[in-house]
Amino acid sequence: MPYTADISRNNPGCFLFLLDQSASMREALGGQPGLQKMDGAADAINRILDAISQRCSQGMDIRDYFHIGVITYTTDSEGTPILATVFPETSLQQPFLTVSQVVDAADVEERQVKESDGAGGIVEVTRKFPVWLRPTASYGTPMCGALAAAASAVGAWTEEHPDSYPPMVINISDGAAGDGDPEPIAQELMALATNDGATLLYNAHLSEVSAPPVQYPAAESDLPPDDFAASMFRMSSVFPDPVRDLATSMELPVVEGSRGYVYNADMVALVQFLDIGTRAASDLH
Repeated sequence: MPYTADISRNNPGCFLFLLDQSASMREALGGQPGLQKMDGAADAINRILDAISQRCSQGMDIRDYFHIGVITYTTDSEGTPILATVFPETSLQQPFLTVSQVVDAADVEERQVKESDGAGGIVEVTRKFPVWLRPTASYGTPMCGALAAAASAVGAWTEEHPDSYPPMVINISDGAAGDGDPEPIAQELMALATNDGATLLYNAHLSEVSAPPVQYPAAESDLPPDDFAASMFRMSSVFPDPVRDLATSMELPVVEGSRGYVYNADMVALVQFLDIGTRAASDLH
């Protein structure tokens, strides 16, 4: 059965995050006042990068079980695509760092958070948080360009790591590609494979439409009446059996045929969604 390869430092896994930074990401998520899409998306990616780092930590030792990349996409005022990697000393052709390099690239800031005091009360404490990505948004949405860049990088990665667990690409966007039809390019990306299976493409669709959230649908009929929802659904991978079993163990609403697609997920659900992708390859050696 595919998607069962062990993850090791000799055969690492691969995560590539794509983040829409177009002007529409300044809008409220699903009509929720005060919650901008760009803030929630950046925070979710930072939290998941930290979770991956923690998962690869053995005491003071950080083991390089994964290669990780983050590509942002927007345009300038004239519509020229601007694609950028978040990590230093990386490129669109090679956007990946090892986990230990990712840890070293973080800025650490202090935040005030509320926690239980263990006696039924709530106290405010200071915690340190690693930050790699800060929210920003302007102009257009060159999603086709971002998917093409992902396909190029993933294609090179799969050639270099033919026996590894298949790459996982997670795209966070409002779904409105401004540079053409993204579906054919997404299909090309999902056709890239290692010996263990094809690349998994998951999509978090953050719409401004005031429609109920949808998680892990199995059919287009499960979607809200949003012009971009069907397209984003079609360019999302069906969960392989091991991934669906993991989601079931997390008590998430998955069924046979569920795809890696969420629509207007709140920030808790968005982090859960990213966590499925990054925990799926869990056999670390």
